[in-house]
Amino acid sequence: MLDESADVIARFGALLDRHLQSRPSDYLVTFRALLAVEGQYHWANVLGDFADDFYHLQCPHCGVEVTVAIGDYGRYSAIRDWNLGDVDRRDLRPRSGEELSGVGRWMHDIAVRDGEAALTEGIAHLFGKAECPCCASVFAIADEYEAANHPVLH
Repeated sequence: MLDESADVIARFGALLDRHLQSRPSDYLVTFRALLAVEGQYHWANVLGDFADDFYHLQCPHCGVEVTVAIGDYGRYSAIRDWNLGDVDRRDLRPRSGEELSGVGRWMHDIAVRDGEAALTEGIAHLFGKAECPCCASVFAIADEYEAANHPVLH
């Protein structure tokens, strides 16, 4: 069905992109819709506004569950403890726009173009690197999160 509607989907994507450039009040909703039109269904579904976002994943080296926080309260990786909260916090290592590639670069470029500072900074952190508080290994946040949560489409 999507293949048969490719031209309509492309026109809809162009319309969404023009709407984003008008800096609408529903910017994030429209941004996520554009991600879906571009086939980025996973990010269209999980991308937040980076005011209070948490991403839970396993360290690819030691397997411990790591919480990555990106929001107004901080940008860090930590071990989440039921009683103590986020412990042993490690600052995230954002990537600059020039260091990004693929969908991260595409999202970042659109957010920069449209003057969406919080989204730009959040994407730089989400597609940056985190340090595991347990084993101190460094890994790419978005790669690990997507590998663990991205549905397999046939």
